[in-house]
Amino acid sequence: MKTKLLGVLVSMSLAACGGGGGGSAPASASPQNASPPPATVSTPPAPSASVADLALATRLYKGTERTPAGFDVEVRPASVMGTLSTRHLKNTDFATGPQAASPAYEVCTNDMAQAIEWSESLATWSGQYSDLVEVRDDARLFEVIRVPRADTTAMLRHRVFKCDYLDRSGSDLSEASGVAGEMNQRPLTAAELEALSEYLWQFTLFNNSEYAVESSSSAVTGNQIVHTIRLGQLVHGANGACDTVQISDWAHTMNTVDGALSRSLTDVRSYKVRNSGNVAETCAG
Repeated sequence: MKTKLLGVLVSMSLAACGGGGGGSAPASASPQNASPPPATVSTPPAPSASVADLALATRLYKGTERTPAGFDVEVRPASVMGTLSTRHLKNTDFATGPQAASPAYEVCTNDMAQAIEWSESLATWSGQYSDLVEVRDDARLFEVIRVPRADTTAMLRHRVFKCDYLDRSGSDLSEASGVAGEMNQRPLTAAELEALSEYLWQFTLFNNSEYAVESSSSAVTGNQIVHTIRLGQLVHGANGACDTVQISDWAHTMNTVDGALSRSLTDVRSYKVRNSGNVAETCAG
């Protein structure tokens, strides 16, 4: 009897001291208040440019296809072998004194004689007089055509909007956003706004190297029509770094009640590319 009791006491003593095969953690286990190992932070890779993005960038590198199919761009007259200069006459072209420093906008008139008079004030080109050879007009504008005496292979085209079509006197061409004038022709349609927007693009800095048009589209909301020309601008990286394509929306909004126009320029996004033989490739740097 004493032997059994002694065995039970030994067994209880071992359990109380953590011995035996019980569920207690072994003495070598880490204490519960130890700090966990630091988490591994991984940086996600730069997003790859889409197929459409790379196609636009390739057009920018090549510089030969700066507008998409269907975009309305004037064709150079085949008869002109030398310089072709086309400009819309502005208020600042013949303003003097304080008026010469006023916001610049394209002038308009419904009088052909007035358009010719304005052109005459700018008839000198490269220090030589340019002879008037023809005057044309359509529903939108007058065009006064001149040939410089210094270079008879060149052609100067001075254009003046008809006020019955478009009045730009409220528009400041130095501002990317704001009032863009008043459309006075009727009816006021998306097709008319598209034609105007694509025409005006030709006389902006966007019609230049390092720019290309990705798309040209219209949307109608209530009594407003918005025509958006989506632009891509190529910004070259320094010292071998990736180049950047900046996507922006140049939009004209027209009120279909009174013809009031406004414009805006909005950054959309950008992505990195590099030039590989005039073919764009994704660049992560």
